[in-house]
Amino acid sequence: MADKKIKKDITFISTVYNEKDTLFPFLRSISAQTVLPSQIIIVDGGSEDGTYQSLKTYFDGFDPRVEVKVMQRAGAGISEGRNIAISQARGRLICVSDGGCIIDRRWLDSISCAAAKKVVAGGFSRAWARSFLQKCLASAILPLPGQIKEESFMPSSRNICFYKSAWEEAGGYPQEMDFGEDMRFNFNLKNLGFSIRFIPQAVVYWKMRDRLAAVGRQFFRYAKGDAIGGMYKARHIVRVASLAAFAAIIAFSVLVSPWVLLAFLPLGAAYCYKAMSRIPYVFRKESLPKKAASALFMPVLLVLIDAAKLAGYAYGLALRKKTSK
Repeated sequence: MADKKIKKDITFISTVYNEKDTLFPFLRSISAQTVLPSQIIIVDGGSEDGTYQSLKTYFDGFDPRVEVKVMQRAGAGISEGRNIAISQARGRLICVSDGGCIIDRRWLDSISCAAAKKVVAGGFSRAWARSFLQKCLASAILPLPGQIKEESFMPSSRNICFYKSAWEEAGGYPQEMDFGEDMRFNFNLKNLGFSIRFIPQAVVYWKMRDRLAAVGRQFFRYAKGDAIGGMYKARHIVRVASLAAFAAIIAFSVLVSPWVLLAFLPLGAAYCYKAMSRIPYVFRKESLPKKAASALFMPVLLVLIDAAKLAGYAYGLALRKKTSK
């Protein structure tokens, strides 16, 4: 490791919480970078599963040219944890990822080269998926490289790089938000005149949820964050209208004739098209029966995700209204 190039003036920051099952793949991916940052800061939010203890010992004997800070702030959310880490960063350039991910070995070099004073660099998220459900979820939510439109691209903070001065200008990550904080941070930067650049070769592998209940909670929380942060209102209105239309068609078919469901087919095909188009790629090494099963399961998964988003957005609006009084 000692012969690796150190990128001076770069701080890598991350937050973790109860990550014992994914911690070591994440840490090993940091160590395996083709170039290393001059500083690493990781904030633990009060883990109770040994994550913090493992963090403290992992960096023993790490490259002495890299300053490593591992700290614990019990009760700190992801926004507060990131803000704590960045406030202590010595580097002018901040590279951010999250626990629960695996970072491609060329990630730090690729994403740090793309950032500029008024340019935020965001990389490409691939799925860390092994089970059937995880691969279905990857097909449902993660676009392929050719499906990303750079003009509307908004990176997750599991895969982003910006100047510390940009973070200061934006007022940091919004600590009043426990989910969707990274999108609000992006919008705040764009409102200040920053541009966002998509860097497809800066890859982070994101672990997909492996239980349906966890998937539902995930998208409920994301949508709650959208509502609290005042984001994606039109998108959520379209979702409500779409689900209402599908429900009306089904109810009408029950009351009048099942043949009415034929009208549902083109709508259903349009609804599932993007997710279905990714199945051959995500399931490319799987058998034909598994590919067929994923296609049959996909509409169920998409409805679950949208129902969770609908409930989460409604709940977020109620919370926003309550706190504004």
